[in-house]
Amino acid sequence: MIQRLLFCTALLLALCNCKTRPQTTDSSSSGTNNLVTIGLRKEVKIPNSNVNLQFNAVMEDNRCPAGVTCVWEGLAIADIDAFSGNQKSNFQVGTRDFVPQNVKKSFVFAGYKFTLTALKPHPGGKQEATTVTFKYEKEN
Repeated sequence: MIQRLLFCTALLLALCNCKTRPQTTDSSSSGTNNLVTIGLRKEVKIPNSNVNLQFNAVMEDNRCPAGVTCVWEGLAIADIDAFSGNQKSNFQVGTRDFVPQNVKKSFVFAGYKFTLTALKPHPGGKQEATTVTFKYEKEN
């Protein structure tokens, strides 16, 4: 009985001293994790590149409010500046391609393709900070 108690105590102490390694993901090596989120009037550097993106403003947002059924999904447009060295460009990026306003959901800059995947908050949705999220991929 005492031997069993000592064994259980030793086992419990050994388990308490175990450390787990934190899981990390390298967004530059996984095609599914190449996402970057930018706050309003903030700038972010694309990992392993010389490219920075800056989210300047929401130019338009007439998307269908959350919880409402609409005939048309609407459109939101974000104003984005892209920088790489001395190169600078401005892009009006939409939540969907919309030919009448010459708005695209993606743009190419400095060898990368950027696709808008989210613009928050959604009209009528929960209150949250204004952000844009882009998926990025290196052009071949």
